[in-house]
Amino acid sequence: MDTQLLGNISENILGLFPIVKKKFFTYGPLDLPLHLSPNNFQVLMLLREVRSSTVSDLSKQLNVSRPNMTPLLDKLVEHGLADRQSCDSDRRVVNVAITEEGDAFCEQVFHTFSNKIQERLVYLPEEDLLHLSETLNELKQILLKIDNSAT
Repeated sequence: MDTQLLGNISENILGLFPIVKKKFFTYGPLDLPLHLSPNNFQVLMLLREVRSSTVSDLSKQLNVSRPNMTPLLDKLVEHGLADRQSCDSDRRVVNVAITEEGDAFCEQVFHTFSNKIQERLVYLPEEDLLHLSETLNELKQILLKIDNSAT
């Protein structure tokens, strides 16, 4: 494998994050509803994807210690976005699931973010928009091929 090519790709991917943040999310307030932190939202997004998980698995997937997961989950449960359930077979295990309210909240935030992005993109020429759309679709398809179990 060409290590220079891999280095170039990783630098470009990492370079996208600050550009996206600057271009789409720093021109106006980006307060999440319910005053959730980005970490709370990250937990909620993972729950949206997996639907239900143990606290241990969530903490491993997010690389957050179990003690630090507790306040993040407490806030989601407090707002009715997630629900804790004790495991019947092992009382030490706690499962967490996203609620209908959590799903609706994610949709609301996605809609808000989507509108912010569209407000910025509207100024690009149609040719650039078409190229960007094709490129992002291709990037998404390539990234979906990455095997997460290798890490």
